[in-house]
Amino acid sequence: MFIDLLMCHYFVHMCYLCYGSFRFFDPGDSPLSNADNPSATILSTMPHYRDHSAEMAYSSGTGYFWATKVDTGDSLLVVFDVAQNLSRIVVKTGNTEHPTDFLHSGRVYVSQAVTKVSDRIVTCDSGKSVASFQNGVAIADKLESVLSFHVRCLQVTVEEHHDHWVLFANVAVFVNR
Repeated sequence: MFIDLLMCHYFVHMCYLCYGSFRFFDPGDSPLSNADNPSATILSTMPHYRDHSAEMAYSSGTGYFWATKVDTGDSLLVVFDVAQNLSRIVVKTGNTEHPTDFLHSGRVYVSQAVTKVSDRIVTCDSGKSVASFQNGVAIADKLESVLSFHVRCLQVTVEEHHDHWVLFANVAVFVNR
């Protein structure tokens, strides 16, 4: 599908989108270790610091995505390989070592489709807002009773410019079985 792309150029923000296919959260890795995190392609319009790439927020272990430049309209996308019947989403930003590096204002959207804009650019189709960030955390619960569709794309959108970096600690996705 879109996995064959290694780097792509984001058409509005002129940032590079880096992604890969991942399945994460092994038991015991974090408080969110019981998340399902189905196989997905991870994309971001925000540049990252060293090895702290976007995939790390969706991964198991101790890694995280550390965005070095965060502007209004930037986003982090999780494009599932197969549409999912979601029950819960938890997105945590910041950590104890970097307490000011959290997302102040943002939303989590879900959509049932993805559009391939060109050979190098993909976007989530218009989505439904399911959570907003408060104190660096966004939680969407009981999605199976709110959504009338399976989710193909999850999008975290930044709603205001940040003068500092943002650390995306976890993106945890739970599937309704």
